[in-house]
Amino acid sequence: MAVAWWSRVVECLGIAVAVSAAACAQQEERIELPSCYVPVRESPTRGPSSAWVTIVEFGDFECPYCGQVEATIQSVDAARPSKVRWVWKQFPLSFHPRAVPDAIAAECAYAQGRFWEMHDLLFAHQDAQSDSDVAAYAQQIGLDAATWQLCLNSAPPQQRILTDENDATSASVQGTPTFFINGVALVGAAPESDFISAIDSAEQTAMQSGLSAQDYYASHEGQGCQ
Repeated sequence: MAVAWWSRVVECLGIAVAVSAAACAQQEERIELPSCYVPVRESPTRGPSSAWVTIVEFGDFECPYCGQVEATIQSVDAARPSKVRWVWKQFPLSFHPRAVPDAIAAECAYAQGRFWEMHDLLFAHQDAQSDSDVAAYAQQIGLDAATWQLCLNSAPPQQRILTDENDATSASVQGTPTFFINGVALVGAAPESDFISAIDSAEQTAMQSGLSAQDYYASHEGQGCQ
């Protein structure tokens, strides 16, 4: 079992947006999340497919902590170039009014091969996520506007979000952001040092497995959580 490092903040994010992180930090209570090789399925990925380390993030585009950790993720990539395959899983929280529309908008960008561009703009402009704002981002990244608009009200993006939410439930995810680094949970907007330590440890374990980098993560998928 992997121990989450910032449990009270995650509980806030999962229960009531009105509760501040500072208030939560005063009531620290460690929780445990299972080790879980979350299935990648057809989720958006970036980084080399043959990376020894796969990091699955359950995120919400309106979540301030998800926005905060983006800069850390960029620093991690710079510190460990080409070491990580990142996987995005939608986990829109019910108390964020833009979370579901943003998730759908991103899924519809993904359908045109532009998920990460939309992902980056939504996080770069968390203070501007109205329908018109997001439509402007779609135009900015070169989406076919008519196709994108039709997608917004179609079933496939909603089904993909539901699949991600089911994966979150299976992995006992309680809030955002939650990361699984080769199956080991890291919860919250963790500092760069925590990511680097977890990546280096995961890479060492994977390289000693006797499997190829291409096969390592796939060989563990579908085995459930422990």
